[in-house]
Amino acid sequence: MTLVQTTDVSRKPAPGALALTWAGWAASVSVVALVTLALHVTPHVRGIGFFPVLRFAVVTPACVLVAVASAFLYRALMGRSPRPRATLAAALGGLALLMLAGLAAVGPSGLVAAALPALLGGAAALALLIPRFVERPRRSRVGTVALIAFGALEVLGVALALSSERVAPRGPEGLAFDIPRELFDADSRFLTLPSGARVHYVDEGEGETLLFLHGNPAWSFQWRDLIRELRGSYRCIAIDYPGFGLSEAPAGYGFTPREQSLVVEEFMERLQLRDVTLVMQDWGGPIGLGLAGRRPEWVRQVVLGSTWAWPTSRSEPRGIFSVIAGGPLGEFVQVNFNGFASFGIKNGVVRALPSDVLDAYLRPFRPLERRGIAAFYPGLITGDSEYFAEVEAGLPRLADKKALLLWALQDQGFPRSDLERFQQTFPKHRTVELPGANHFFFEDTSAQVASELRAFMSPGPSARHGSGGTSASH
Repeated sequence: MTLVQTTDVSRKPAPGALALTWAGWAASVSVVALVTLALHVTPHVRGIGFFPVLRFAVVTPACVLVAVASAFLYRALMGRSPRPRATLAAALGGLALLMLAGLAAVGPSGLVAAALPALLGGAAALALLIPRFVERPRRSRVGTVALIAFGALEVLGVALALSSERVAPRGPEGLAFDIPRELFDADSRFLTLPSGARVHYVDEGEGETLLFLHGNPAWSFQWRDLIRELRGSYRCIAIDYPGFGLSEAPAGYGFTPREQSLVVEEFMERLQLRDVTLVMQDWGGPIGLGLAGRRPEWVRQVVLGSTWAWPTSRSEPRGIFSVIAGGPLGEFVQVNFNGFASFGIKNGVVRALPSDVLDAYLRPFRPLERRGIAAFYPGLITGDSEYFAEVEAGLPRLADKKALLLWALQDQGFPRSDLERFQQTFPKHRTVELPGANHFFFEDTSAQVASELRAFMSPGPSARHGSGGTSASH
């Protein structure tokens, strides 16, 4: 029986090198999709728990090379082995185990667990697909077109992924990258906190203190225009949270909003910042208001825009965004293409940002080991309800603070219901509606926002800062 099977197989016309290459590449199209999916659905801490070595730009070429080699190997086995399919499966399984052993020997902790389903699944898929594509080289026209289309998308994806990995040259004085002075006209300062975090911040001007707290995906650069406008009258401080901008996290840091809030508290303690006006946007709100709830005596008043301070349901727009952007799809786009950071910044500004400004926004997220944090935070909108409940519980301690509420009407993530909750939380509020602004409202309306901040900071009672004041700007 064995001799007959071997003879029959050997009589089949031998595929040429071009046909074998096509067979291997065609099989790899499905395998790349399977392996990529396995890598992103395997349980791990979303974004910050993804290993850069497993990124699309590495996995895709590796899958193609192994698939093409497997096609040539299978053709050779057809003439030499009585069970070529079983032999190919054994060879691919052995290769997968060998690669896992290599990852265990030289890779960081957790890498093997992250790669195991993808490697074994990819090996099994190739063992099934390669014989089919080699033995049946002819396919329908529709199937051929589909393979070419998906293959072209994979090639394009690798090219885009590699392009996103371009890292800016390192800057002077140990900076992770050079910050063009004409874009961010402020001196970079660094402070190592007792907790081990090395935080980057800018500290410009003198007078009453404004402490600016950024969102995601962003860093202290987002406040550059307001700092330039206000530093002649006030002390303007903007900090990067660990993992963002130029700040570095200590070993074992979890990057959670509670930890970031505690770092800001530690930073204020080291600089002895008191009677501070907190200026908060996006994640700066829950991070800063968490601090303010713990240390209300440190805070004079608050400025809030495009932010929130309470748990979010998965059924509301912000919650739906959290599930998508904070899930496997959002992680894939961010860790492989820096796509969420790029899309979030472009989509969050009404005007078209100059290319050098967009580039400066994205620079901290370009290094592979730092870009995952932008994919980590969206999931926490619904995934860290305990911290948001803590922040919400602390809001009554701030009811006596004056508040300036800057509300960008084009920001769909923060509807009027959020504004109304802040208005109820801070009876002594002034609301400024910004119809022409989106999420990064200070990019669209910097001059107006600076003017409103000056008026808000002016000492003495004023009708424009009276209880429940509201202004609609057009």
